[in-house]
Amino acid sequence: MEKISLPVRIFAVLIVLGGLAGMLAMRTMGPSDDPVAIPPPVKVAAKAPAKTPAKSVAPPAKARPAAKPKPALNPVIPPTGFPTVVDTALRQHQVVVVSLVVPGARVDKLSAAEAQAGAQLAGAGFLALNVLNERVARGLLAKLDSVKDPSVLVLKRSGDVAVALTGFVDRETVAQAAASASP
Repeated sequence: MEKISLPVRIFAVLIVLGGLAGMLAMRTMGPSDDPVAIPPPVKVAAKAPAKTPAKSVAPPAKARPAAKPKPALNPVIPPTGFPTVVDTALRQHQVVVVSLVVPGARVDKLSAAEAQAGAQLAGAGFLALNVLNERVARGLLAKLDSVKDPSVLVLKRSGDVAVALTGFVDRETVAQAAASASP
């Protein structure tokens, strides 16, 4: 049996120690406890250029009282049992796409980006929720049988889960699921 040389043994020990140090560093760096909410983009309507009034010879007419602006439609939505950020998003959108992620996980980051793009295509709201947050996880587990990441939930305003997709899902699939959940 051949004897392993001293430099190779030292290199092997250094590799093992480096791996242990890396694992320890990953264990001590904890994830954020706050849910991650990514708001959908806001569309800004372009203003029409103001027209200059034509000069008239007649005296100016009495000004009409300004019309009162309509109150914003913000329907009262009962709590759904999901985390509070989900209830807030459901007040603003008929359909909300929720991406369940572990912050820092590359696949989860890609999955959340695809889910957000799909929500935008369908005109739905979007949230990314950190499943490592205990409050978020409890709220999700109270409402769902199990929570897997990455997962995408398509929720109706009533708080019902219209579609639950597990694993990596592309934007077209998310957009189709959100569109089918729209009233």
